[in-house]
Amino acid sequence: MDIEIIKITKDQADTFLNLYNLYLYDLSEYTCEDPKDDGKFDPTNTYLYLEREELHPFFVMHLGKPIGFILVCAPPFVPEGIDFTIQELFLLRKYRGNRIASLGIEKVFKQLKGKISIGQLVENKPAVRFWKKYYEEHHIEFFEEQETIEIDGLGLQKVISQTFEIPRNC
Repeated sequence: MDIEIIKITKDQADTFLNLYNLYLYDLSEYTCEDPKDDGKFDPTNTYLYLEREELHPFFVMHLGKPIGFILVCAPPFVPEGIDFTIQELFLLRKYRGNRIASLGIEKVFKQLKGKISIGQLVENKPAVRFWKKYYEEHHIEFFEEQETIEIDGLGLQKVISQTFEIPRNC
């Protein structure tokens, strides 16, 4: 599969925000969020991914076209003791289920070292299944916890998260 991961730049903001709106649409099944009056979902502070060095947005590219994204956060946008979080993972529906997300994550993980945390909404069973399968296939031992957190604009949400280490000497 011809998959690339490229850093999203400011001049790609429109494409990124368009895909992010599709992501929020998909996620609304679990968050019960409605679009604003203009038909778009509220991206809150998503634009910060294009402005802050501690935030690492990547397009997932297939045959030269963006088909999704992976958003990575570093301190100070992660909990204490964590080096990176995979904040969001999205692929257009037609590209799901054929290892593209796994290949993209593998390419991103090659750029990260240290303690990683990944969270999913408990109700988002496909995301929870994806990550559990990924960990099993890649023999990743993780610590898991569940908590209820406040998410801006969405209220209290039950989240499950896994934490694991990518060795720094690799």
